[in-house]
Amino acid sequence: MDYTFISKPQELTSLLSQWSEQGIVSVAMDFEEESNLHCYGEHVCTIQLYDKNRYYIIDAIELAKTKEGLSAMKALLEGPVEKIMFACQSDAALARKALKIQLKNIFDVRVIAIALEFNGNLTSLIERNLKVQSEDAASKKKYQTANWMRRPIPPAQIEYALSDVKYLFDLKESLLSEMASKLTKSQQGRVMHDIKVCAVQKHPERPGWEKICNFKLLSEKEKVYIKHFFLARDGLARKANVPASRILDKRLVLAMAKKGTWEGILPPEGKSYEPVFEKARLDAEAEWADFQNKRH
Repeated sequence: MDYTFISKPQELTSLLSQWSEQGIVSVAMDFEEESNLHCYGEHVCTIQLYDKNRYYIIDAIELAKTKEGLSAMKALLEGPVEKIMFACQSDAALARKALKIQLKNIFDVRVIAIALEFNGNLTSLIERNLKVQSEDAASKKKYQTANWMRRPIPPAQIEYALSDVKYLFDLKESLLSEMASKLTKSQQGRVMHDIKVCAVQKHPERPGWEKICNFKLLSEKEKVYIKHFFLARDGLARKANVPASRILDKRLVLAMAKKGTWEGILPPEGKSYEPVFEKARLDAEAEWADFQNKRH
C-alpha cells in the first residue's frame, strides 16, 4: 500500500494547503497510540489519513516535539476538514490529554451503526456493510499491542494502521443510505446531532487512582491513601520511563491503601522504593488527619 510519511511541520501544513486547493473537504482518519504498555504515559504515536487519492502516516511523536509541529496537528485535528472515524471517543480523549487538542469536525460512523442496533467492532462493521473479509482478531490484537513508539515503524504495522482508514469513506456512504431507509426523519436528525458532538468531552476526566478497580467501594480514608500511593508509583514510573505496572501492580497499590501502609506489601524487589512510599504514607496520614479536623 503506497503512502506518504509526514514527520515535519511544513510537510503537514503543505498537505493541508493542497487539500484546500484541490477542494478536499473530507478525509478518513485513525490513531495509533501508546498507553503505558512499553513506556511511561499516553502518547499519540501516528495519525493515519486517507483522502480517497492517497494514504498518509503522520508521525505524531516527532511533530509533538515542537510548537510548530503541535500547531500543524492542531490545524488538522481542529480544522474545517471533516475527519471520518470509527469510535472517536478514546482518540479524542487521548488528543486532549497528550496534545492539548480538541478533535473537531468528526464524522463518527459508529454513531450511525449504534443507531442501527449494531454494536460490533470496525472489522465486523466492514464485513456487515461492505462484505469485505478483514484480518482475524488475533492478527489485529498483535498490532494493537505493538510498540508504536518505535522508529522506523515496521512495514507490517503500517499496513495494519492504514487498513483501518481504507474503508471509512465506503462505510459512511453505506451507513447513511441504510439510516435513510430504516430510521425516521426525526431519528436521523438525532443521529446527525450526536455525530456533531461525538468528540466533545461529556464528563470530567477522572484521576488515575479513581480508575483502579473497586475504588468506589473504598472507605473515605482508603481513598486518601490510594491517591498518595498511586501518585508515588506514578512518579517512579515517570522517572524510569516505564509503565507504572512495572513498578508495582495496581492490586498491590489497592492492598497498601486498605492497610494504610506499604510495609508487608511492597515486594522484595521494590526495596529501593521504600522511602518514596513511606513519604506517600506520611502525606496520606497528614491529609486524612486534616480531613477529620475539618469535618469535626
